[in-house]
Amino acid sequence: MNTKIFLLTFIFLSISFAKGQDYTYIPWVEEGTRWSYASVWQVGYFDYEAGYETYQLKGDTIISGLNYKKLLYGCSENYIAALREEDKKVFIREKEQEDERLMYDFNLQEGDWITYNIYDTYQVTKIDMIQIGETNRKRFWFGLYETWIEGIGALEDFYPMQGRLTDSSSQGINYQKKGSEIVYKTEEWYFNENECNSSDIRPPLSSMNYEIKIQEGNIHIRFFTNETVQISLNDISGRLYYHSSLSTTDVTIPSQSFPKGIYLLKTFNSDKNQASISKIILYP
Repeated sequence: MNTKIFLLTFIFLSISFAKGQDYTYIPWVEEGTRWSYASVWQVGYFDYEAGYETYQLKGDTIISGLNYKKLLYGCSENYIAALREEDKKVFIREKEQEDERLMYDFNLQEGDWITYNIYDTYQVTKIDMIQIGETNRKRFWFGLYETWIEGIGALEDFYPMQGRLTDSSSQGINYQKKGSEIVYKTEEWYFNENECNSSDIRPPLSSMNYEIKIQEGNIHIRFFTNETVQISLNDISGRLYYHSSLSTTDVTIPSQSFPKGIYLLKTFNSDKNQASISKIILYP
C-alpha cells in the first residue's frame, strides 16, 4: 500500500514539475491588450515627476486584404496604427502609410541580427526564460540596449529599439493588461494603474532644456540656452522629416504636411556630448 502511495505521489509531482516547465508561445497582438509606459525624471534633489503613455489594441480593420488590430493611443478611439502578427513576427502599418514594417521578430536566436533600416541593426546577445504568472516566456537581450519578452514586448519603450533615455531620466514599462487583469508590471516605484488621467506626454528634463508647443500645424521649440544645436525629427520607422544645425533660441518646424502620428525629436549640442530625445504626436 505504501509503495502505491509513493508511486502515485511521484507521478503527481513529476506531472506538476513537467507542467511548470511547459513552454507555449504567447502572441503579442491580442484584442484588449493595454500597455502603459512611464518616463520618470528628477526635478530636484529629492523630487521626481512621472509621465505615462498608454496604448491599446482594440477593434479590427482590413488593409490590402490583411487582417489587423487597431492601435489606440491614450484614451482616444481614433487609431494611430494597425498591427498584425504572423509566424511570431509583428508588423505595424502607421496610419496614412502605404507599407507595413517589421516591429518584432520573436523567431530570433542568439547571435541573430534584426534590421530596421540601413542604419539600425541590432544583435541578440542572449535568450533565456522568464516565468510570468503561470506561463514561461522567452526573454531576448540586445546587449545593454534593450530587452524583449514574448507577449509583453520591449521593456524600455512601446516601440522597440528606441533606446534608453539619458541624463536624469529613466523610462520603462509600467504594466501590461489583458482586459482588466494585470499580466506584467514593473517593480519600480513609479508604478501607476491610472490610465486616462496620466497618459499625457511630458518631455523629460535634460541638460539641454527646452519646451515644445504645437500650434497651427507647426512645431515650435524654445531653448533656454543660447548655443549651436543640431535638430532632427524622425518618425518611429526612422524616416527623417527635418534636420538643421542652428544657433537660436526659437525654432519652428513647418509640419502641416507631415503624416499624423508619433515622431522623435532629437537635439544635440555642437560637441554632440549633450543630447535629448522627446516624443511628439501630431494628431489628425
